[in-house]
Order: sequence, then structure tokens, then C-alpha cells
Amino acid sequence: MRALLIALVLMVSTGNPPAAAADGVPAYADLLADCAASSDTACPGQQKALAAQWPKALAGSVPSLRNFAFCLADGCYGAFKVDPVRACALRIVVAAIGDRPIPAEDRDNFDHDCSRLGADDQQTAKLTARDLVRAIRQAAR
Repeated sequence: MRALLIALVLMVSTGNPPAAAADGVPAYADLLADCAASSDTACPGQQKALAAQWPKALAGSVPSLRNFAFCLADGCYGAFKVDPVRACALRIVVAAIGDRPIPAEDRDNFDHDCSRLGADDQQTAKLTARDLVRAIRQAAR
């Protein structure tokens, strides 16, 4: 069920079904940019370094979620496809499942990533975040 929810969330947020690993969880490769098209030599190393964090993010690891939110907003040396809606959604997830009170850095990152979106994209980010939080909490049971 968790895998189905996450796949649905990512499909809704991008309009395309994501690539999926054998277990149905969206593949890490779906988030990656083409390093061959990037002029940044750090691109392949960045992709490799973050690969182990993707399953942790899907399991609710707040530091991993923060890293992916940053990379989806920034591109991380050309390693990731920039996706402001997913970045905002992950910032919302961090606020929902992270520390209490919400740290100032998380509030600032949320404001930075989500305030740039229009109303429709903000709504999509909220729905995506809601579904991700549900999937993470269900997986933790």
C-alpha cells in the first residue's frame, strides 16, 4: 500500500507515472538529471552520494527529506531534475513529521521553497505532502 501511495503521489505531482523499482516504489533514477548534459563535474558523485538516502527519505528520515527537498529545489550540481512542487511538498512533510517546535531553519526553507509557487502548484504540493505523510506513517506501523 505504501508503494502504491508514493507512486500515485509522484504521478500526480509530475503528471507522468514515475519509473518504479521492482517493489513499486518510485525509482531513485526518476529524480535524476542527465549528468552527460551537465557541465558540473560534481554531478555523478552527487547522484551516487545521495542514492542511499532515497529509501531513508521514503521511510521518513527527516535529514534525508531535507536533503532531497534542497536538491529538488536547487538541482544539486546538476544531479537532480529541478522540481519546485516536489521540493515544497517535501518541506511540508518535514514540518509535519519533524521536530517540535519546528526549527527556524525548516520554517525558513519552507517559506523559501513554497512561497515561490503559484496557488495551483501550492495546492498540488499540499496534496502531495499529505499523501506522502500518510504513506510514511503507514509504513512505520
